[in-house]
Amino acid sequence: MSKKVRMFSMVGLLLVILAVNVVSLAAPETLKVTAEAWYFNKYPMEEAAQRFQKDHPGVTFEWTKAGDFEVAPLMLAWSRNRYIADVAIVASPSEAVAFQAKGLLHSFDDVLVGKYAKENWLQGFLEQCTIDGKVYAIPSDAEVMTLIGRRDFAKEAGLTDAKGNIIPPKDFNELYTYLKKLTVKDSSGKTTRYGLTVNWCPEYMVYAYFSGIQAMRGSIYDQNGKLDFGSKEALQLLKFWQKGVKEGLISTSSLVDHSGPRNDMKSGLAALLWEDHARVIEIGQVVGQDKMQIVPIPGSDVNGTVSYTMSLMIPKNAKHPELAKQFVLEQMNAEWFAHDLMNKWGKLLGLKANIESRLDEPIWETVYNLADNSVGLPKTVDHAKMVDIMTAEIHNMLKMQQTPEQALASIQKQIKPLNLVPIK
Repeated sequence: MSKKVRMFSMVGLLLVILAVNVVSLAAPETLKVTAEAWYFNKYPMEEAAQRFQKDHPGVTFEWTKAGDFEVAPLMLAWSRNRYIADVAIVASPSEAVAFQAKGLLHSFDDVLVGKYAKENWLQGFLEQCTIDGKVYAIPSDAEVMTLIGRRDFAKEAGLTDAKGNIIPPKDFNELYTYLKKLTVKDSSGKTTRYGLTVNWCPEYMVYAYFSGIQAMRGSIYDQNGKLDFGSKEALQLLKFWQKGVKEGLISTSSLVDHSGPRNDMKSGLAALLWEDHARVIEIGQVVGQDKMQIVPIPGSDVNGTVSYTMSLMIPKNAKHPELAKQFVLEQMNAEWFAHDLMNKWGKLLGLKANIESRLDEPIWETVYNLADNSVGLPKTVDHAKMVDIMTAEIHNMLKMQQTPEQALASIQKQIKPLNLVPIK
């Protein structure tokens, strides 16, 4: 073989190798994202993917739309090193405790720098995603507990200022006075409009209770560092609820329908709602946003409230963990994504900057102040069991089957054997 032929052969071989390498480098990387089906239907995930692809050519996405998540199946799959997702969107950061106890999660600490540095997040949200000082989830879809009021009903009752804004009650005694003024009854004594409706369904009971405690005393813990079920504030809160129900001032629609409270507000059956702040957008879409106002739970302007958030997790066996972290931060925490959630659903992301750009709007200024002073519920091993006990006993109290004292005593007795030590 001549030198010229050999040279051309070698060049040809090099070109083939180069072509193979180029193809290899250009081979698409697929990010698998799993969440409950409603998440993909509700939020702009396709747009987030398209925006990410512009900056990361060759990346494709695969959505896994699941039913209601349960921790056990996911844990079993990940424990067996079964690859399900690069990003898992899970209902609560408390579930990260169970996953990380088995070493099944990637930490985000290495990418929380610059504008994503830990100090740039709403601390009440980020703390819920932190275990042993490391962040194992990114908060998403976050909400704070508050009161939501109808300005038109409050004006009728003489509870607004010169600008037509509801004057926040200073304490629970004043809130009771508000309920008396806001409640409307017919000639037979039947309530035709409640002063307040509270979401006491199982998933919200724990948030309603602890948001009241946090607002009143500035801590969900008693002086011994235990969850507060025995203080004067706890008793005051339950007495307030039961008295309001007994006198026809507080609706009990949530005892039969978790959507009952928000429907009470939409239909004009209630003047105040005790639930998460995001309902202000949903209800306003029906009755008019100009009629809606967020009103802190008495004491919340000083003592804060309770917040809760969904979480974005990276499984340890993810095939593209670094790319997944980039997607979570660059798009699912981008300003455009945050404002889409705020405008359509009232939901919050964790970066302060995303809500700080909206502080000229009264709703978001109030929400920001509440979120900045919020606390998450403690991450505990037996959290779910505690919620079940609380819900059952307080429901019995609201049905007048026991006194507030009896309800608290029963809760304390039943939770005593549980592991409710907060996991830091």
